[in-house]
Amino acid sequence: WAAAPYLHNGSVPTLRDLLTPPYQRIKRFPLGHREYDPMKIGYRTDLPRAKWRYAIDTVNDSRSSNAGHLFGTNLPEAEKTALLEYLKTT
Repeated sequence: WAAAPYLHNGSVPTLRDLLTPPYQRIKRFPLGHREYDPMKIGYRTDLPRAKWRYAIDTVNDSRSSNAGHLFGTNLPEAEKTALLEYLKTT
């Protein structure tokens, strides 16, 4: 719960994605690497497919849905950024 990927089923790769409305969240992302994205706070999702050891597919695997958890998704972008920067300091 304290490290990426987030949510009970690991369906959100970064805290930035968690603050995005579910319909805009990334649908498929790589796992099995340790490349960290300090801006989004979580695992990088922009790796070339050749570096994907495993993948989370939130569309085709019903156990990996990331459709819930709306808290914070309606914050203005500036407040989302401020919140993420604050979390980096704690």
